[in-house]
Amino acid sequence: MTDDQVKAFLMQRPGFLRDHPELLFELEIEAESADQVQGGSVVSLVEKQAALLRVKVRHQQDRVAQLLRVVEENNAIHQKLLGWIRSLLLARTQSLRVKQSVGGLAQAFSVPLVRLVTWQPELEKVFRGLQPDCQVLSALAIDHETQGRLIEMATALAHPVCLPAHSYQAGLGFIGVGARTGSQDLGINPSGSVALLPLRAGLAPKAAGLMLLASDDPGRFSQDHGIDFLVSIAELVSACLLGGAL
Repeated sequence: MTDDQVKAFLMQRPGFLRDHPELLFELEIEAESADQVQGGSVVSLVEKQAALLRVKVRHQQDRVAQLLRVVEENNAIHQKLLGWIRSLLLARTQSLRVKQSVGGLAQAFSVPLVRLVTWQPELEKVFRGLQPDCQVLSALAIDHETQGRLIEMATALAHPVCLPAHSYQAGLGFIGVGARTGSQDLGINPSGSVALLPLRAGLAPKAAGLMLLASDDPGRFSQDHGIDFLVSIAELVSACLLGGAL
């Protein structure tokens, strides 16, 4: 009989193997890999199915382990976020709130560089009192052209964006320029990554500030990882410093 004839026979008689279960153990097929069978290169149909099930189980175990790691990582981030929010709530003055928004965030999440820029007059005096120890900048202290570009760029951001550090240095060096320093002086590694978070007072369409997060790790800030966490940070800082409602 040819292969097609055997196949046609079995297709026409779906109960054949049920009526002859011994064939499941007697019929042998070639094993696909050595780890599926011990002691030979052929296996019975039952052994073949068992081997396939073992492979499926291993894949499922790997998937479950991966999901558990993600859950643990998300839980750790959640705990850090709660600790940072607590520090914001305990800050009784605007200066302390700014410090916790910048330094507290950097410490809680191990971000090498966090910089805050705003063009709100009510924060200019606060920022001036914190410089140079705190990475803050009042855009009101820079030239009008650079200030205008900064406000326009931040307002155009509907949500946080992540990009390679070299892109920031090439086209977004205004934060460094505004502080009369180069981006290298800010400690940004060209091979690293940055995140830009627009800050808004409530639902105002115009941005009121911008937060920069930078890391030497090129994969630390990536659109592929999602931006939900960065959106939460932007909303919290906006509410804390600008009085925006979450």
